Amino acid sequence: MNRLKFGIGLFAAILACWALASAHAVERGKLPMATDLSKEAKLAREKQIPILILFSMRGCPYCTRVREEILIPTTLNAEYDNKVILLEVDSSNHAKLIDFDGKATTQADFVAKNRVGLSPTVKFFDPQGREVADPIVGLVTVDYYGGYLDQAIDTSIAKIRGAVPAN
Repeated sequence: MNRLKFGIGLFAAILACWALASAHAVERGKLPMATDLSKEAKLAREKQIPILILFSMRGCPYCTRVREEILIPTTLNAEYDNKVILLEVDSSNHAKLIDFDGKATTQADFVAKNRVGLSPTVKFFDPQGREVADPIVGLVTVDYYGGYLDQAIDTSIAKIRGAVPAN
């Protein structure tokens, strides 16, 4: 009887771990469109990590390259799970968005509020919605983009964790 209970418990534990891994894997390989930044900010606050937002525009080939060649591969690297939250906001999208303060806006209005004039632009925010690193504007070459991205993520983490004062 004890062996049966142990076997069932072990099976349940393995099944639970598999389910959690599968649920997390669903997020990998995708760059989610931002819908509720206050919810993302709560997670960022708990982990003390920045929120990276790709400000894109429908039909922008450079936005597609940054998304497909840089940011989506980054989501596949588990090392970044505790370093950054990656999201996208589309300047041509008028879908509802909850901002960092929990207020309803649209993606397009959020882009305007953040004074993004060129796509793609990648910005780094702390959980309060303040910028914590210089934005990466445009795309000159993919070759160095990953290095710029890592440097900005590291700068953001240092500011959030108190090693460097935020702007």
